[in-house]
Amino acid sequence: MDTSTASMLRTAARVQARADYATWSMILAAHTLGTDEVDAQDVPPIGKELGRREVTLEIAQTLHVTENRVWAIVSDARTVRDRAPRVWIAFRDGSLNAARVSQIAATIDRLTTTASVEALDASVVGYATTHTLGELRSWLKRLRARLEPAAVQAEASRAVETRRVDISHNDDGTSWLSALLHTPVAIAVGERLRRAAKALPKIDPDTGDRDRRTRDQKQADLVGHWLTSCTGTETQIRAEIAIAIDAADLIGLTDGPGITRDDEHALPPEWVRELAASETTLFRRLVLDPVGNVLDTSALGYQPPGALRAALHWRDGTCRVAGCRAPASETDLDHELAYDRGGGTTAANLRCLCRKHHNMKSHGRLPEKYIAPPVERRERWHLPSPLVIEFDLCAG
Repeated sequence: MDTSTASMLRTAARVQARADYATWSMILAAHTLGTDEVDAQDVPPIGKELGRREVTLEIAQTLHVTENRVWAIVSDARTVRDRAPRVWIAFRDGSLNAARVSQIAATIDRLTTTASVEALDASVVGYATTHTLGELRSWLKRLRARLEPAAVQAEASRAVETRRVDISHNDDGTSWLSALLHTPVAIAVGERLRRAAKALPKIDPDTGDRDRRTRDQKQADLVGHWLTSCTGTETQIRAEIAIAIDAADLIGLTDGPGITRDDEHALPPEWVRELAASETTLFRRLVLDPVGNVLDTSALGYQPPGALRAALHWRDGTCRVAGCRAPASETDLDHELAYDRGGGTTAANLRCLCRKHHNMKSHGRLPEKYIAPPVERRERWHLPSPLVIEFDLCAG
């Protein structure tokens, strides 16, 4: 893509974000004006409530959207305008679009203290403007878990009480089986399924036939096999779960969360400590430099050894192409400078790329500018004062 086209795309995105802001502002103004007029009327409370609903209905009919959508915009706009002024300003100048602002507003609504909201407002714009919506969503979860660990743990404890299994039968001979589980258990289940499906032989040893099932089909079959043949009643997690946690949190001095290797999930510290005490848990220690980078390791030959591969999976977490969320365990290790051109099998020259992006790179279709730098195992959040809060993460 040439420079002028890229510039035009960025300009178009900024114009769209400003249009989102203008729409939200006008909806908020119209709703506020209408409800103020209703509240000024000398009518019973039920009359005022119905009048406010009428205001919402009129706006929804004018814009051809649902009343729920109008309510959502009004709520999110008020939340951000009144509680996160930096975010509101970034929205106004087009740096943030409506989707990102809605995600930020949802997190603000779940924070319980003014200090936490101020910390979010001071830090989130810089991250939100340089990352995808999915990455922002994960970052907000990690931030909330760090700022208000007790509230997050209490919320998780309440949610776990609603766990259940649902089965619904289709008319075509298939059925849906869904389970609401504690997130750490669900992560373990997914990892075990992925590894077990990958380990299945491609050729049936008894018949010599090729296994033509897709990965999804193999995983579905494994669930059926396990649930119809296993008699255990206790959860024993033996799948490999990659979690990073600050050492102080692990030993209980502080209550920060454990973070999965792909940065998608913030896990309760109590659960991570319980897992750490299990006889089946294996700790891997990563050696970091003072700013949180994995120190370099070298190997002779083209293929990296298992220890180096594991360290690079920890370092990158996902495919290194900006915005790609393919987990590191399903990626290839790519030599930035090709091995046959003198590139070493070292941490500095290797990076995780999913198969799609690895193929693009091998055929000269992946510009280097789209590959993100290595992940620092340290997160920084700015408070409204000049302070910068940093947390080191160790692997467990």
